[in-house]
Amino acid sequence: MKKTVFLFSALLVSLLPASAQVKYEKIAYKESKLEDKEVTVSTKDVFSTKAFTKFQCRIANKTDFIMIYKPEESTLNLPGGKEFTPKEKYLVVYPGETNYRVVNFSGPDFMIPQYSYKVEGIYKVSEIEKVIEAPEFALPPSINEFKAGPFSCTLMKFEKETDKTTAKFECRYNGDKVGVINSGRAGARLPNGTEAANSKIQGKSDIVLKGETQRFTLVWDRMEGGKENDMQKIKMMIFWRNTFIEATQVKLDPLTLEMKIDEALSK
Repeated sequence: MKKTVFLFSALLVSLLPASAQVKYEKIAYKESKLEDKEVTVSTKDVFSTKAFTKFQCRIANKTDFIMIYKPEESTLNLPGGKEFTPKEKYLVVYPGETNYRVVNFSGPDFMIPQYSYKVEGIYKVSEIEKVIEAPEFALPPSINEFKAGPFSCTLMKFEKETDKTTAKFECRYNGDKVGVINSGRAGARLPNGTEAANSKIQGKSDIVLKGETQRFTLVWDRMEGGKENDMQKIKMMIFWRNTFIEATQVKLDPLTLEMKIDEALSK
């Protein structure tokens, strides 16, 4: 009798699909990739367990614009119509570069051989769209705050010595578009009319969404000219040439990535 039951059970198992016979502790998926003329989206290190699923959502920027990816606008779609939305922080991708955000979902729903991820919420932003004029700022300061259109800025820290001047600012963006701050464009004007670029020049702009703040530091090293340009004794005026920009977000068309099981890696 026991032998008959065993043989019957073995027959049932042999009739099941091969994928149903394997109880995976972790399912690995093949990498996926799609592209258009402006962006390439792809995945890396995609896997699911009974506790969660996670993967790298990679964005390659093929334009001259800054790109912002907002994961909360994307959806993970399971067979049967179930949809899940990630809650990750937005990602900034500079022109010609690739960056990624690790996307996480909790729960056992994703232990399946295939699902899709609709990558939506990629926006491009211009660094030169609308320059916001800002008032010149005196060092040493007479006041610690100034406004430039939708930007509100505060001097957080200030040191002025013969060999070095440092000014640390915090700026809040209060507009309804996107704030762009490129502190490398700021310079200083000396009493004799000489202009000096700050030595903290950076090639990349900072993105600031509504209600966010961004801190940056301007630095001037020892000036030529001896006592006449001794920074500890002279008054310097910061000018903000194209430092503050307000830009419109232009949304790109979505791309849908297919996640398919990698049998070999899963086993």
